[in-house]
Amino acid sequence: VFIYEFLKLEKLKIKIKISMNEKNNIKDRIYFLIKEIKKHDDLYYQEANPIISDKEYDLLFSELKALEESNPEFLKIDSPTQRVSGKPINGFETIAHKRQMLSLANTYSIGEISDFDRRVRSGLENEDYTYTTELKFDGVAISLHYKDGELEMALTRGDGTKGDNVINNIRTIKSIPIKVNEVSLKGEVIKDFEVRGEVFMRFDDFDELNKKREEQGLQLYANPRNTTAGSLKLLDSNEVEKRKLQASFYQLFCDYVELDSQFDNYRIMKELGFEVSEFAEKHNGIDEINEFLTRWEKKRSELDFAIDGIVIKVNEIKNQEILGTIARSPRWAVAYKFETETVETKLIDISLQIGRQGTITPVAELEPVLLSGTTVKRASLYNEDYINERDIRVGDYVMIEKGGEIIPKVTKVVIEKRAEGSVAFKFPEKIDGFWIFRKEGEANYYIDDTSNHPIILKKKIEHFASRNAMDIDSLGEKVVAEFVDKGVLSGIKDIYFLKDKVDVIKSWEGWGEKSVQKLIEAVEKSKNQEYEKVLFGLGIRYLGEGSAKVIAKNFSDIDKLIVASKEDLRGVYEIGEKIAESIYNWFRDEENLRLIEELKSLGLNFKKAETTDGNSEKLIGKTFVFTGELESIGRKEAAKLVEKLGGRETKSVSKQTSYVVVGANPGSKFENAQKLGVTILDEKEFLELVGIC
Repeated sequence: VFIYEFLKLEKLKIKIKISMNEKNNIKDRIYFLIKEIKKHDDLYYQEANPIISDKEYDLLFSELKALEESNPEFLKIDSPTQRVSGKPINGFETIAHKRQMLSLANTYSIGEISDFDRRVRSGLENEDYTYTTELKFDGVAISLHYKDGELEMALTRGDGTKGDNVINNIRTIKSIPIKVNEVSLKGEVIKDFEVRGEVFMRFDDFDELNKKREEQGLQLYANPRNTTAGSLKLLDSNEVEKRKLQASFYQLFCDYVELDSQFDNYRIMKELGFEVSEFAEKHNGIDEINEFLTRWEKKRSELDFAIDGIVIKVNEIKNQEILGTIARSPRWAVAYKFETETVETKLIDISLQIGRQGTITPVAELEPVLLSGTTVKRASLYNEDYINERDIRVGDYVMIEKGGEIIPKVTKVVIEKRAEGSVAFKFPEKIDGFWIFRKEGEANYYIDDTSNHPIILKKKIEHFASRNAMDIDSLGEKVVAEFVDKGVLSGIKDIYFLKDKVDVIKSWEGWGEKSVQKLIEAVEKSKNQEYEKVLFGLGIRYLGEGSAKVIAKNFSDIDKLIVASKEDLRGVYEIGEKIAESIYNWFRDEENLRLIEELKSLGLNFKKAETTDGNSEKLIGKTFVFTGELESIGRKEAAKLVEKLGGRETKSVSKQTSYVVVGANPGSKFENAQKLGVTILDEKEFLELVGIC
């Protein structure tokens, strides 16, 4: 018996040892992957020198995510997988800045820089001083706060005294450390501190974003700066991550360590793990600054991001403190602003582009001209009002500019060069035989998007087949154009009858057995696409990819969406008046309803997949409105509970509302619920319903 028990114990010890070894191996692999992915992030985002492909990177990331999910005890706060929060938030918390975020005074000439230098010399009396110069990124200011070396808060500038905490969105920027490197200065580890910098977009990433919007028939973003600002205010960090935002930092504050100079701070921030501008320089006087300004006035077109000037700072921190601030600007720093780049060229013609939704956009066709390092042949004219306000005519000599705009625009006409007999531009009544119209309250002209115009038809099919919709990769722009022109495609539903046209397609030049088979397989595979993808693919005006996800989540199948009222749609968080109106009207069209039924019969997915997790289906299909103050649970937490159980919160009361939950001091929603006969729950009844009491 003793020997038997001894052997059992030894066997158990061996099992434990093997188990511990496996766990240690998993832990080591997780930490290796974290380090490896961070290395590749640095190479990609900070050094612009990637050494592996996107696919190889994705494989590393997927492995790390899978290991962390099955071994949560090894999850680290600074893991690359923890950058994006799982769910959209309801809003941003406004927090006071520890130090006011100041604005810089602007200068526009070397003479004004010399005046700034005289004021600095006078303010410092006999103190020696130097300057730093750095590129002025055309982005959005951000203040990051770290505690014990970990990112705690990320505040926008706001009004300078307080800003919004956009930490979830900032965490998506891979060049920003969630946990900093350990750096010591004067015997102290820098772990509780604030850094300030600029969030921005690179031109390539901005162009890619606009290209996707153009494919989707959406209005293009004007410039990277405005797009960056809008991105930081999005409530879904998953959407922010797709924008590929960047950040560069220029200011460091640490209360318990004496910092010596601005130029040293660049080095310290870089050692901590932040991206700082590689173009910052230290100068001894105005002549050196002037050389830097002149150099970058010429070289700025070589950059892959927008700058709108140069920032000049007194280098020594003690000198900055002596000079102090005046009003909302520091006395120790100033911005030198570049003038917007403009050139003159001739307007040869005004063409009219037709978008997927039938939107007609006027475009200036120009004599080619060099601007900001690129040859410009076309420029935006936006709409009829823009043309009329500037009296832009074909044959005019016009000024075009980029400045912060990536898409060149016509800014004014050189009237003195206008030819005699020129006539004002007018939109035609028809394009290609189709009537066009301008909606009341809108700036654009349209061709009816239910018309048979071949351009609209092609763009609708392209959108439906696009990667973010049905993902039929064999149906690109050229193939769609060919199939429409040859009569194989006359609508979206025809895509699913291409299998009956195989012999016809194979008879065309460039179409062999393999290419046709690949197309048919992609079409069949698309039937497995999720409900929100199908919804987005329908091309409902103003319904973007993100909005389609929100709608699919709140209306779990197409039949519920078809009968939804305008009030139901408006009540969905993140769905505005314009989108709600458009969705409602789309489903009032008999032709669209017929299309839905046809696509249903073909096997497309018009219902959101339901979870089978215990109580998670308890409130599916139920809508809740909260009003008044809840004592034991916050309204945000209550809404999250509802969502977790399959229900949804809406902001307004309608006859379709399932429950109105009433706390202390309820508002008008309580009265509306009484009038409409909607079921009213007090706090206790609500908690019982969700299973807390």
